[in-house]
Amino acid sequence: MSAERPEQTALRLREQARRADRLQRAVCGRFVAGAERALALQAARESGVEADFDGGWAEAERMQVCFHPPGVPPESNAVWVEAVWNARFASPSHRDLLGSLMALGYDRSLMGDLVVQEGRALLRALPEVAALLPDSWQEAGHTALRVRVPEEPPVLVPPRGELRRDTVAALRLDSVLACGMNLSRSRAAELIRAGSVQVEHLPEERVDRQLTPGMLLSVHGFGRIRLLEAGEVTRKGRLPIVLEIFGRS
Repeated sequence: MSAERPEQTALRLREQARRADRLQRAVCGRFVAGAERALALQAARESGVEADFDGGWAEAERMQVCFHPPGVPPESNAVWVEAVWNARFASPSHRDLLGSLMALGYDRSLMGDLVVQEGRALLRALPEVAALLPDSWQEAGHTALRVRVPEEPPVLVPPRGELRRDTVAALRLDSVLACGMNLSRSRAAELIRAGSVQVEHLPEERVDRQLTPGMLLSVHGFGRIRLLEAGEVTRKGRLPIVLEIFGRS
């Protein structure tokens, strides 16, 4: 199954939003992230409906979109898939697991986050893919997998990142990003203008975007940075901040 081109994705999202408006009911779509999420929001505005996003857990980056008319609650038909292995003899990495999954040929938009824990991996997926995986996803990194669709939703523990304390001149995106990635502000600005940075899962190209505590930054090829705290201005005119750094898996 080949991946969609961006224009095909935009067309599919517009059609689903229009369908939600025409039928006056919730319409579940595929998984989106980054620029695709922005396209979904635009499609919803154009059709006069709302777009809701559900990734199955609080830290999800890839989320299923649901278009629904105002006043109609959103829905989600995605399910969790669990893959387990013998942790005494092997420990496949996130790369191994995702690579083996992609080798099966399923469109990435049919699947959400892949969360790796001790001895198991959890995948959010649409029902049509989830039904096939127990028979098709049997190995990752030369490690045998046992795959099933659990009856109850799993309890996921959010990952913990590295805490970093520093000061910045202002809560601008380029300043916070430079601090979190140990870069110069000019290099951070280049990454932002190149479209490599998302704020709260949406693409952001404004280097002077003002941030507030709690916001999540996603950087292509690096990982994620969450601004946890921002203190009062110091005597030197700087703002103390606390960041949580999640490196690339």
